[in-house]
Amino acid sequence: MDVELLVAASAEFERVVQELPDESWHLPTPCEVDVHELVEHVVGGNRFAVAALSGVSAAEAWEITRAQGFGPELKVVQESAAAQLAAFEAAAEDQVVHHPNGDIPAEAFLRYRLVDLVVHAWDLLWTARLDETVDARLTEAVWRVIEPKLPEMLAFGSYGDGPSGKVPSDAPAQLKLLDAFGRRPV
Repeated sequence: MDVELLVAASAEFERVVQELPDESWHLPTPCEVDVHELVEHVVGGNRFAVAALSGVSAAEAWEITRAQGFGPELKVVQESAAAQLAAFEAAAEDQVVHHPNGDIPAEAFLRYRLVDLVVHAWDLLWTARLDETVDARLTEAVWRVIEPKLPEMLAFGSYGDGPSGKVPSDAPAQLKLLDAFGRRPV
């Protein structure tokens, strides 16, 4: 399983967390939680991935994740990202992951984690009123992986409103990716 994009997506998310101004941590995000809670959500997702990739049920994975606590601190973000990377590196592409929305192959689960990291990085940038540009090479690479699987991902039921149908095919990858997952940045 190619996890190079996971390395880049995790690094981009970490970059954004580092840039967050202190006064932004309690601002509401497009996800209906504040910045602090959104960073904790991503850390929880990273930790859930580690547990789920170990083969336990979704319920057991959540128990393990909750027992670890969440914490938005950069060190926790980095540690959870490193553990998630190691878990994906050890997984087979066709390994079954017991996700709360149903069983999926590890390769599909990797796509969900990529979207979580990249789209939530943008959510944080937007909320903190920072430059909203997520690394262009990353968004292009993630879009190439996601686009052919988009209907399947949206049918999984975790991604809000889905595409608006208003983004032109020649739009930048970041705009297409954000729009596909319910963000309307323009």
